[in-house]
Amino acid sequence: MRARRAAPLLLAAALAAGCGRKIAPEAPLLVIPARPEPLVVSQEGGDVVLRFPFPAKTAQGSPLTNLTRVTVYREVVPAPKDPRAPEPPKETAEREREEKLFRQRAEAIRDLPREELDAVTVGSEIVVRDPMTPLYLEKRLGRVYLRYGVTATRDRKRVSGLSPLVAIVPRVPPAEPRGLAATVEEGRVCLEWLPPAGMLDGATPATVAGYAVYRRDADEEAYDEWIGVLPRPPYVDAGVAPGRKLVYTVRAAPTTDLPPVLGPAADEVLVDTTDVFPPRAPDGLLVLAEETGNRLVWNPSLARDLAGYRVYARDGAGEWRRLADGLADPAFYDAAAPRGRRYGVTAVDAAGNESPREER
Repeated sequence: MRARRAAPLLLAAALAAGCGRKIAPEAPLLVIPARPEPLVVSQEGGDVVLRFPFPAKTAQGSPLTNLTRVTVYREVVPAPKDPRAPEPPKETAEREREEKLFRQRAEAIRDLPREELDAVTVGSEIVVRDPMTPLYLEKRLGRVYLRYGVTATRDRKRVSGLSPLVAIVPRVPPAEPRGLAATVEEGRVCLEWLPPAGMLDGATPATVAGYAVYRRDADEEAYDEWIGVLPRPPYVDAGVAPGRKLVYTVRAAPTTDLPPVLGPAADEVLVDTTDVFPPRAPDGLLVLAEETGNRLVWNPSLARDLAGYRVYARDGAGEWRRLADGLADPAFYDAAAPRGRRYGVTAVDAAGNESPREER
């Protein structure tokens, strides 16, 4: 009886002893942003342009909150003339050494707090421009390459890993093309221009390997991608719809690399494609005399926007007067026509432009 009574007491004592046992503490989970990648760098005119995704994930893959800033770093590295930008290291140890050296030598060229990020965000990307003007003035272009890296910060002190390092060889672009002029023809716009006077750093003559042509509607503020790239003028923008107001410009590039390194834009030219072009005069007009009148036939007009034909008549030395309008077929019968009557036929397009007369 005493043994049965002692067993619950021993069990309770054992459980009581276990409740006070201390467990070794675990390190708290450090929530930092994932490193920004991919980082893409290109040159547009006098700017190096960096593009990378808006920081939205933590290093653990969960949604990122409390993003406080994004920092862009740049290192200027001396190099021989016209160097190739170095490829990023592939091995982890070598990459880590490069990143460590980069952090020691690079400077922060943009430190963007969260409230400024919306202004540089396009879609899901952050787009940062790094002007090359200081390098132009220092005459360092062609003798350096630039290496960039980006970090994101959460809660002021929790900084992501450095983005993959990306390098670019900045080039001197040509100045703006001169004398851009447009000639409007039916269904197309022809552009002519003169080459730039020199390069943006003042060197002459200009070194131009090609031109990029841009077009926008007059009520739009910005251009989309270029509509054509060519080695020299002129440029023909074919298939332009009538009744539009368009703005064109041209930019020059020093190499054939794609995407091109483009200089500043030429002065814009405004174009009105209102249809003021009459069709060609109908040809092959024949006047066939019949018992009760004259039958007129002619060759069909090949105008794409033909609306119809008009028939004119003239008796003796009198004025030309209109006999018929809006004819769909290239034929007309003039009943009870007087002897010696002369005829003329014109074609009219959808915009109301009338061709010269074909007379007989």
